[in-house]
Amino acid sequence: MSRYADPKANTYSLIEFQSKYGTGESCEHALFRLKWPDGFKCPKCGFCHYTVIGGRRLPLYQCPVCRHQTYATAGTIMANTKLSLIKWFLALYFAATNKDGISEMALAKYISVTLKTAWALLHKIRSAMGERENIYCLGGSVEMDEAFFGGKAAGKRGRGSENKTQVAVALQLDSGGHPQFLKMQVVPDAKGSTLLAFAKSNISMGSTVHSDAFRPYNALSRDYCCDMQKYNPKSGDGRLKWLHVMVSNIKANIDGAYHGLDGTYLQRYLDEFCYRFNRRHSRKPLFDHLLACSVWAPYKTVAELGI
Repeated sequence: MSRYADPKANTYSLIEFQSKYGTGESCEHALFRLKWPDGFKCPKCGFCHYTVIGGRRLPLYQCPVCRHQTYATAGTIMANTKLSLIKWFLALYFAATNKDGISEMALAKYISVTLKTAWALLHKIRSAMGERENIYCLGGSVEMDEAFFGGKAAGKRGRGSENKTQVAVALQLDSGGHPQFLKMQVVPDAKGSTLLAFAKSNISMGSTVHSDAFRPYNALSRDYCCDMQKYNPKSGDGRLKWLHVMVSNIKANIDGAYHGLDGTYLQRYLDEFCYRFNRRHSRKPLFDHLLACSVWAPYKTVAELGI
């Protein structure tokens, strides 16, 4: 069935995608419309007209008043790229439509680039996902806990482990107690000050935070309504059930799609998982979401991304 015949669909088929974005011109026009939805506006002086300087790989737009020149890709994650827009759009498409994510090796094969290029592309895309997720806060009824990521290693497990990366997790629940929105952040420790900083960055003040009886959660009590109870997975009361399901899912995703990760780039993979999970019910195609994020997310060099 065509996407246009199903209002609940949130993805394009590959054929539909290629019919819409199969040429460099169509990709350029899509970027132009997203960057200047009300028509071109000079980023330097604000003048609303332009001339096009041709003979280049991408159209160069020049303001006739101040002579400032700019590209549709300027300031986006695609700025200064030597890769064609067709390959950029395909990378965004595969990143958006593969529900478990896509590995660098698979992307390199699909769009005919080197592993190094595919690695950089996906890190830039994940960075854009993270920038978008940072805009939003959770609220209402929120479950909160910590999780530990890393391969099997000798030594202490769980809290206090020196072999794994610690992650703070918060999950907003709806009125029926079902998961709505998710936040995950790598943290250096589970001290009260660290957990409070995570909460203030990701949970609206005054929300109800459900956690286990871990003492550092007392630090949240001034700004949140804290429901701290000893966690017993065998009790059957469903406490923190959905949060632990989310953690299990992303661990399985990381092991399956990426064959495990160390802590160096873990935050970007967490951002990717949360970005996709938080838009699972959107009727707008996920590619369209991600393309918009890629236009408005700040440009970062490879050095700034740390890759």
